[in-house]
Amino acid sequence: MRQKNSKNILKFDKRLAFVALSLLTILLIIFLTSFFRATPSYHELNGFTLGTYCRIVVSSKKNSKVLAEIIFNELDRVYKKYNPNDPASVVSRINGSTDWIDVDEETFVLLDVSIRFSKITNGAFDPALGNLIQLWGFDKIAEKVPDRIPTLDEINRALQRSGVDKVELDHQRRRVRLLNGVKLDLGGIAKGYALDRAYQVAKEVDKDCTGFVEAGGDIRILGPKFGSRPWVIGVRDPRKPDAAISYLYLTSGAVATSGDYERYFELNGIRYHHILNPKTGFPAKGAISVTIVADNAVTADALSTAGFVMGQDWEFVVLEFPKFGGSVLMVEEDGTIRKSSTMVVYEQPK
Repeated sequence: MRQKNSKNILKFDKRLAFVALSLLTILLIIFLTSFFRATPSYHELNGFTLGTYCRIVVSSKKNSKVLAEIIFNELDRVYKKYNPNDPASVVSRINGSTDWIDVDEETFVLLDVSIRFSKITNGAFDPALGNLIQLWGFDKIAEKVPDRIPTLDEINRALQRSGVDKVELDHQRRRVRLLNGVKLDLGGIAKGYALDRAYQVAKEVDKDCTGFVEAGGDIRILGPKFGSRPWVIGVRDPRKPDAAISYLYLTSGAVATSGDYERYFELNGIRYHHILNPKTGFPAKGAISVTIVADNAVTADALSTAGFVMGQDWEFVVLEFPKFGGSVLMVEEDGTIRKSSTMVVYEQPK
Protein backbone atom coordinates (compact mmCIF):
# COMPACT_ATOMS: atom_id res chain seq x y z
CA MET A 1 0.00 0.00 0.00
CA ARG A 2 2.81 2.39 0.93
CA GLN A 3 4.70 1.54 -2.28
CA LYS A 4 1.63 2.37 -4.40
CA ASN A 5 1.14 5.71 -2.66
CA SER A 6 4.79 6.57 -3.19
CA LYS A 7 4.49 5.91 -6.90
CA ASN A 8 1.36 8.11 -7.15
CA ILE A 9 3.03 10.90 -5.25
CA LEU A 10 6.07 10.64 -7.53
CA LYS A 11 3.85 10.84 -10.63
CA PHE A 12 2.05 13.87 -9.17
CA ASP A 13 5.35 15.58 -8.39
CA LYS A 14 6.57 15.01 -11.97
CA ARG A 15 3.35 16.45 -13.41
CA LEU A 16 3.59 19.49 -11.11
CA ALA A 17 7.20 20.02 -12.05
CA PHE A 18 6.33 19.79 -15.75
CA VAL A 19 3.52 22.35 -15.39
CA ALA A 20 5.74 24.69 -13.41
CA LEU A 21 8.52 24.36 -15.97
CA SER A 22 6.08 25.04 -18.81
CA LEU A 23 4.73 28.15 -17.09
CA LEU A 24 8.27 29.35 -16.39
CA THR A 25 9.20 28.85 -20.05
CA ILE A 26 6.14 30.80 -21.21
CA LEU A 27 6.87 33.66 -18.82
CA LEU A 28 10.50 33.72 -19.95
CA ILE A 29 9.46 33.92 -23.60
CA ILE A 30 7.04 36.76 -22.84
CA PHE A 31 9.73 38.62 -20.89
CA LEU A 32 12.39 38.18 -23.57
CA THR A 33 9.95 39.17 -26.32
CA SER A 34 9.00 42.34 -24.46
CA PHE A 35 12.55 43.18 -23.41
CA PHE A 36 14.17 42.68 -26.78
CA ARG A 37 11.29 44.01 -28.88
CA ALA A 38 12.69 46.36 -31.49
CA THR A 39 12.02 49.98 -30.64
CA PRO A 40 10.55 52.09 -33.45
CA SER A 41 13.19 53.60 -35.72
CA TYR A 42 12.63 57.21 -36.73
CA HIS A 43 13.35 58.77 -40.09
CA GLU A 44 14.23 62.46 -40.12
CA LEU A 45 13.68 64.78 -43.06
CA ASN A 46 14.75 68.43 -43.11
CA GLY A 47 13.69 70.98 -45.69
CA PHE A 48 12.67 74.55 -46.35
CA THR A 49 9.04 75.54 -46.88
CA LEU A 50 6.40 77.72 -45.19
CA GLY A 51 9.07 80.40 -45.32
CA THR A 52 11.13 78.59 -42.71
CA TYR A 53 13.10 75.45 -41.97
CA CYS A 54 11.01 72.36 -41.34
CA ARG A 55 11.89 69.14 -39.57
CA ILE A 56 9.92 65.92 -39.83
CA VAL A 57 10.65 63.02 -37.48
CA VAL A 58 8.39 60.03 -38.05
CA SER A 59 8.20 56.29 -37.46
CA SER A 60 5.81 54.11 -39.42
CA LYS A 61 5.39 50.37 -39.90
CA LYS A 62 4.73 51.06 -43.56
CA ASN A 63 7.60 53.23 -44.78
CA SER A 64 8.90 56.03 -42.58
CA LYS A 65 10.96 57.65 -45.36
CA VAL A 66 8.08 57.76 -47.81
CA LEU A 67 5.69 59.03 -45.14
CA ALA A 68 8.11 61.86 -44.25
CA GLU A 69 8.21 62.88 -47.92
CA ILE A 70 4.41 62.81 -48.14
CA ILE A 71 4.21 65.06 -45.07
CA PHE A 72 6.73 67.53 -46.49
CA ASN A 73 4.86 67.68 -49.80
CA GLU A 74 1.67 68.53 -47.94
CA LEU A 75 3.40 71.33 -46.03
CA ASP A 76 4.74 72.71 -49.28
CA ARG A 77 1.34 72.46 -50.98
CA VAL A 78 -0.32 74.55 -48.27
CA TYR A 79 2.51 77.09 -48.38
CA LYS A 80 2.27 77.59 -52.14
CA LYS A 81 -1.49 77.80 -52.04
CA TYR A 82 -1.65 80.55 -49.41
CA ASN A 83 1.62 82.43 -49.93
CA PRO A 84 0.62 86.06 -50.65
CA ASN A 85 3.96 86.64 -52.42
CA ASP A 86 3.29 83.89 -54.96
CA PRO A 87 1.32 85.30 -57.94
CA ALA A 88 -0.18 81.85 -58.54
CA SER A 89 -1.55 81.43 -55.00
CA VAL A 90 -5.19 81.59 -53.99
CA VAL A 91 -4.44 84.53 -51.68
CA SER A 92 -2.88 86.50 -54.55
CA ARG A 93 -5.93 85.84 -56.70
CA ILE A 94 -8.23 87.10 -53.94
CA ASN A 95 -6.04 90.12 -53.18
CA GLY A 96 -5.99 91.08 -56.85
CA SER A 97 -9.76 91.39 -57.16
CA THR A 98 -12.34 93.91 -55.99
CA ASP A 99 -15.23 91.59 -56.85
CA TRP A 100 -16.57 88.37 -55.37
CA ILE A 101 -14.16 85.45 -55.82
CA ASP A 102 -15.35 81.84 -55.74
CA VAL A 103 -13.03 79.70 -53.62
CA ASP A 104 -12.68 76.00 -52.85
CA GLU A 105 -13.97 74.53 -49.60
CA GLU A 106 -10.53 74.30 -47.98
CA THR A 107 -9.86 78.02 -48.53
CA PHE A 108 -13.32 79.09 -47.41
CA VAL A 109 -13.06 77.10 -44.16
CA LEU A 110 -9.60 78.56 -43.44
CA LEU A 111 -10.88 82.11 -44.00
CA ASP A 112 -13.95 81.46 -41.87
CA VAL A 113 -11.82 80.09 -39.02
CA SER A 114 -9.47 83.08 -39.31
CA ILE A 115 -12.34 85.52 -38.95
CA ARG A 116 -13.69 83.62 -35.94
CA PHE A 117 -10.33 83.80 -34.20
CA SER A 118 -10.28 87.52 -34.90
CA LYS A 119 -13.63 87.89 -33.17
CA ILE A 120 -12.81 85.85 -30.07
CA THR A 121 -9.51 87.74 -29.60
CA ASN A 122 -11.14 91.15 -29.96
CA GLY A 123 -9.32 91.77 -33.23
CA ALA A 124 -5.83 91.01 -31.88
CA PHE A 125 -5.53 88.29 -34.50
CA ASP A 126 -6.25 89.79 -37.93
CA PRO A 127 -5.75 87.96 -41.26
CA ALA A 128 -6.21 91.16 -43.32
CA LEU A 129 -3.06 93.15 -42.58
CA GLY A 130 -1.39 92.59 -45.94
CA ASN A 131 -1.03 96.31 -46.71
CA LEU A 132 0.57 97.05 -43.35
CA ILE A 133 2.95 94.09 -43.65
CA GLN A 134 4.03 95.27 -47.09
CA LEU A 135 4.45 98.84 -45.86
CA TRP A 136 6.84 97.72 -43.12
CA GLY A 137 8.69 95.46 -45.56
CA PHE A 138 8.15 92.29 -43.59
CA ASP A 139 6.85 90.48 -46.68
CA LYS A 140 10.34 90.75 -48.25
CA ILE A 141 12.62 91.01 -45.21
CA ALA A 142 14.43 87.82 -46.19
CA GLU A 143 15.46 89.54 -49.42
CA LYS A 144 16.00 93.10 -48.21
CA VAL A 145 16.20 94.60 -44.73
CA PRO A 146 14.19 97.86 -44.48
CA ASP A 147 16.33 101.00 -44.14
CA ARG A 148 13.54 103.20 -42.75
CA ILE A 149 10.35 102.97 -40.75
CA PRO A 150 7.04 104.11 -42.26
CA THR A 151 5.78 107.58 -41.46
CA LEU A 152 2.69 108.03 -39.31
CA ASP A 153 0.79 109.24 -42.36
CA GLU A 154 1.75 106.11 -44.33
CA ILE A 155 0.67 103.89 -41.45
CA ASN A 156 -2.69 105.63 -41.11
CA ARG A 157 -3.37 105.23 -44.84
CA ALA A 158 -2.46 101.53 -44.64
CA LEU A 159 -4.73 101.11 -41.60
CA GLN A 160 -7.63 102.42 -43.65
CA ARG A 161 -6.98 99.60 -46.12
CA SER A 162 -6.55 96.90 -43.47
CA GLY A 163 -8.74 94.94 -41.09
CA VAL A 164 -10.89 91.84 -41.01
CA ASP A 165 -14.03 94.02 -40.96
CA LYS A 166 -13.37 94.66 -44.66
CA VAL A 167 -13.51 90.94 -45.53
CA GLU A 168 -16.90 89.58 -46.61
CA LEU A 169 -17.75 85.88 -46.79
CA ASP A 170 -20.76 84.48 -48.63
CA HIS A 171 -21.51 81.18 -46.90
CA GLN A 172 -24.25 80.17 -49.30
CA ARG A 173 -22.19 80.54 -52.47
CA ARG A 174 -18.77 79.93 -50.89
CA ARG A 175 -17.09 83.11 -52.06
CA VAL A 176 -15.12 86.02 -50.65
CA ARG A 177 -14.84 89.74 -51.37
CA LEU A 178 -12.31 92.29 -50.08
CA LEU A 179 -13.39 95.90 -49.57
CA ASN A 180 -11.49 99.18 -49.72
CA GLY A 181 -8.32 97.67 -51.15
CA VAL A 182 -7.67 95.39 -48.16
CA LYS A 183 -5.21 92.50 -48.64
CA LEU A 184 -5.14 89.13 -46.92
CA ASP A 185 -2.06 87.70 -45.24
CA LEU A 186 -2.68 84.38 -43.52
CA GLY A 187 0.82 84.12 -42.05
CA GLY A 188 -0.57 84.04 -38.50
CA ILE A 189 -2.55 80.85 -39.11
CA ALA A 190 -1.41 79.17 -42.34
CA LYS A 191 1.61 77.51 -40.71
CA GLY A 192 -0.61 76.03 -38.03
CA TYR A 193 -3.04 74.84 -40.68
CA ALA A 194 -0.21 73.25 -42.64
CA LEU A 195 0.94 71.36 -39.54
CA ASP A 196 -2.59 70.10 -38.88
CA ARG A 197 -2.87 68.98 -42.49
CA ALA A 198 0.45 67.17 -42.10
CA TYR A 199 -0.99 65.36 -39.09
CA GLN A 200 -4.16 64.41 -40.99
CA VAL A 201 -2.24 63.13 -44.01
CA ALA A 202 0.14 61.13 -41.83
CA LYS A 203 -2.72 59.43 -39.98
CA GLU A 204 -4.47 58.63 -43.25
CA VAL A 205 -1.38 56.74 -44.37
CA ASP A 206 -0.68 55.10 -41.01
CA LYS A 207 -2.96 55.77 -38.06
CA ASP A 208 -0.33 54.30 -35.70
CA CYS A 209 2.60 56.42 -36.85
CA THR A 210 4.46 58.43 -34.22
CA GLY A 211 6.79 61.42 -34.27
CA PHE A 212 6.40 65.15 -34.81
CA VAL A 213 6.48 67.86 -37.47
CA GLU A 214 8.25 71.15 -36.75
CA ALA A 215 8.07 74.34 -38.79
CA GLY A 216 9.99 77.35 -37.54
CA GLY A 217 9.63 76.32 -33.91
CA ASP A 218 5.93 75.39 -34.12
CA ILE A 219 5.35 71.70 -33.53
CA ARG A 220 2.56 69.21 -34.23
CA ILE A 221 2.85 65.88 -32.42
CA LEU A 222 2.04 62.80 -34.53
CA GLY A 223 2.24 60.35 -31.65
CA PRO A 224 4.20 59.56 -28.45
CA LYS A 225 7.92 58.87 -28.65
CA PHE A 226 8.45 55.11 -29.01
CA GLY A 227 4.69 54.76 -28.64
CA SER A 228 4.48 55.76 -24.98
CA ARG A 229 6.91 58.51 -23.98
CA PRO A 230 6.43 62.28 -24.26
CA TRP A 231 8.42 64.46 -26.61
CA VAL A 232 10.38 67.07 -24.66
CA ILE A 233 10.11 70.57 -26.17
CA GLY A 234 12.20 73.45 -24.97
CA VAL A 235 10.61 76.92 -24.90
CA ARG A 236 13.28 79.25 -26.21
CA ASP A 237 14.53 82.15 -24.15
CA PRO A 238 13.69 85.10 -26.44
CA ARG A 239 16.97 86.83 -25.58
CA LYS A 240 19.24 83.77 -25.39
CA PRO A 241 18.87 81.59 -28.51
CA ASP A 242 20.69 78.61 -26.98
CA ALA A 243 18.80 78.64 -23.68
CA ALA A 244 15.33 77.46 -22.65
CA ILE A 245 13.03 79.07 -20.09
CA SER A 246 10.83 75.99 -19.75
CA TYR A 247 10.36 72.44 -21.01
CA LEU A 248 7.08 70.99 -22.20
CA TYR A 249 6.20 67.28 -22.28
CA LEU A 250 3.75 66.37 -25.03
CA THR A 251 2.41 63.07 -26.32
CA SER A 252 -0.21 64.77 -28.52
CA GLY A 253 -1.41 68.21 -29.60
CA ALA A 254 0.62 71.19 -30.76
CA VAL A 255 2.74 74.07 -29.53
CA ALA A 256 3.36 77.43 -31.23
CA THR A 257 5.48 80.42 -30.27
CA SER A 258 5.33 84.01 -31.51
CA GLY A 259 8.37 86.11 -30.70
CA ASP A 260 9.96 89.40 -31.62
CA TYR A 261 13.13 87.53 -32.62
CA GLU A 262 11.61 85.70 -35.60
CA ARG A 263 11.46 88.47 -38.25
CA TYR A 264 12.76 91.87 -37.29
CA PHE A 265 15.18 94.65 -38.12
CA GLU A 266 16.88 97.28 -36.00
CA LEU A 267 17.30 101.00 -36.65
CA ASN A 268 18.97 103.39 -34.22
CA GLY A 269 19.05 100.69 -31.57
CA ILE A 270 15.30 100.00 -31.75
CA ARG A 271 13.93 96.59 -32.71
CA TYR A 272 10.97 96.50 -35.11
CA HIS A 273 9.35 93.05 -35.41
CA HIS A 274 6.76 91.61 -37.80
CA ILE A 275 3.87 91.06 -35.36
CA LEU A 276 1.83 94.20 -35.94
CA ASN A 277 -0.90 95.60 -33.74
CA PRO A 278 -4.02 95.88 -35.95
CA LYS A 279 -5.17 98.95 -34.01
CA THR A 280 -1.99 101.03 -34.14
CA GLY A 281 -0.24 99.72 -37.23
CA PHE A 282 3.03 99.48 -35.28
CA PRO A 283 4.83 96.40 -33.95
CA ALA A 284 2.96 95.16 -30.88
CA LYS A 285 4.32 96.00 -27.44
CA GLY A 286 4.08 94.31 -24.07
CA ALA A 287 5.42 90.85 -24.83
CA ILE A 288 8.56 89.52 -26.46
CA SER A 289 7.43 85.89 -26.62
CA VAL A 290 4.14 84.01 -26.31
CA THR A 291 3.90 80.22 -26.39
CA ILE A 292 0.60 78.36 -26.70
CA VAL A 293 -0.10 74.66 -26.20
CA ALA A 294 -3.35 73.45 -27.74
CA ASP A 295 -5.01 70.33 -29.13
CA ASN A 296 -4.34 71.50 -32.69
CA ALA A 297 -1.82 73.72 -34.44
CA VAL A 298 -4.35 76.18 -35.90
CA THR A 299 -5.48 77.18 -32.42
CA ALA A 300 -1.92 77.34 -31.11
CA ASP A 301 -0.73 79.44 -34.06
CA ALA A 302 -3.59 81.95 -34.05
CA LEU A 303 -3.63 82.39 -30.26
CA SER A 304 0.15 82.83 -30.03
CA THR A 305 -0.11 85.72 -32.49
CA ALA A 306 -3.11 87.21 -30.71
CA GLY A 307 -1.49 86.75 -27.30
CA PHE A 308 1.60 88.57 -28.46
CA VAL A 309 -0.47 91.51 -29.72
CA MET A 310 -2.37 91.60 -26.41
CA GLY A 311 0.83 91.38 -24.38
CA GLN A 312 0.07 94.45 -22.30
CA ASP A 313 -3.29 92.94 -21.42
CA TRP A 314 -1.74 89.74 -20.10
CA GLU A 315 -4.51 89.10 -17.56
CA PHE A 316 -7.05 88.65 -20.36
CA VAL A 317 -4.66 86.33 -22.21
CA VAL A 318 -3.71 84.00 -19.37
CA LEU A 319 -7.24 83.88 -17.98
CA GLU A 320 -9.33 83.76 -21.16
CA PHE A 321 -7.21 81.90 -23.72
CA PRO A 322 -7.59 78.52 -21.93
CA LYS A 323 -11.33 78.86 -22.57
CA PHE A 324 -10.51 78.94 -26.28
CA GLY A 325 -8.36 75.83 -25.98
CA GLY A 326 -4.89 77.29 -25.42
CA SER A 327 -2.53 77.18 -22.44
CA VAL A 328 -0.25 80.22 -22.29
CA LEU A 329 3.34 81.03 -21.39
CA MET A 330 4.15 84.71 -21.94
CA VAL A 331 7.44 86.56 -21.55
CA GLU A 332 6.90 90.28 -21.03
CA GLU A 333 9.28 93.04 -22.16
CA ASP A 334 10.98 93.19 -18.76
CA GLY A 335 11.56 89.41 -18.77
CA THR A 336 8.67 88.57 -16.42
CA ILE A 337 7.15 85.17 -17.20
CA ARG A 338 3.38 84.79 -17.00
CA LYS A 339 1.57 81.46 -17.24
CA SER A 340 -2.01 80.32 -17.33
CA SER A 341 -2.82 77.83 -14.58
CA THR A 342 -3.31 75.11 -17.21
CA MET A 343 0.28 75.31 -18.49
CA VAL A 344 1.59 73.41 -15.46
CA VAL A 345 0.01 70.25 -16.89
CA TYR A 346 2.50 70.28 -19.75
CA GLU A 347 5.55 71.19 -17.65
CA GLN A 348 5.44 67.92 -15.71
CA PRO A 349 7.01 64.73 -17.13
CA LYS A 350 4.28 62.23 -17.96
